[in-house]
Amino acid sequence: MFAVVGVDLESLSGTILLVVVYMWAPAIAAILIQRWDGESIRAGCGLRRGRLQWVGLAWLTPVGLLALTIGIGIVFPDVSFTTDYGAFLRGLGLPDEQVEASVAVLEGLPVPPVVFLVGQGLVAGLTINAVAALGEELGWRGLFLRELSPLGFWRLSLLTGAVWGIWHAPLIVQGHNFPDAPVAGIVVMTGWTVAASPLFTYLTVRAKSVLAATLLHGSFNAVASLSLVYLTGAGALLVGPVGIAGIGSGLLATAVCVVHDRYVAADNVTSGGSLEPW
Repeated sequence: MFAVVGVDLESLSGTILLVVVYMWAPAIAAILIQRWDGESIRAGCGLRRGRLQWVGLAWLTPVGLLALTIGIGIVFPDVSFTTDYGAFLRGLGLPDEQVEASVAVLEGLPVPPVVFLVGQGLVAGLTINAVAALGEELGWRGLFLRELSPLGFWRLSLLTGAVWGIWHAPLIVQGHNFPDAPVAGIVVMTGWTVAASPLFTYLTVRAKSVLAATLLHGSFNAVASLSLVYLTGAGALLVGPVGIAGIGSGLLATAVCVVHDRYVAADNVTSGGSLEPW
């Protein structure tokens, strides 16, 4: 759709349209369905406070995903860890003067740059990014989760992950996320959404609120993308937050959820049977 009307997704207008039109499409669909059925949007989509400790954990989880992605990424051939912020900014096409000014600001901070960047990402995940993420999550971990809950944890998560990934295809084929590999990017993105979907489901069910998935999604978009800052030698397809390394990160995080569910939690949600999301 954006390609047809000639909108550049990397421009300010493209970003606004992406958030308002595309990212909010699942929420609009969920709201219309609830209205059509005469049911409460809050009750049907899990738009409630829920268990705040789990909502908070979901908000912070992308920091762990970032660490896992970096740890997996540096294992790949020719990939190494770097703190050369100037090289990353030049790779974005910024002029040398702007690069030097940005690096000077980072070096003059009273805290290490990584602390500042992660903190900034978490603030964004709690505010502006959360607004955009809510547009997706009212659909995926809201109405979709409630309607598919009889399938049980795994089938629900895998189906949601597949739909979620395919839903991104029109954007990726236009160069979003993987500008150098749009076709392969669709496959990799879908691989990530399938791998990460159980994590989103688990935290949402534990929190009994779609806000958990919303803050997880919002913070992930801001924090996990830092893997491209701290890893050099490969592109987004390999070391990006939704690349190969990101898929590994999602699988490991899912494994942590299973361990918690089986050996720590008082009740199990991953062992089969219909879910009670909220």
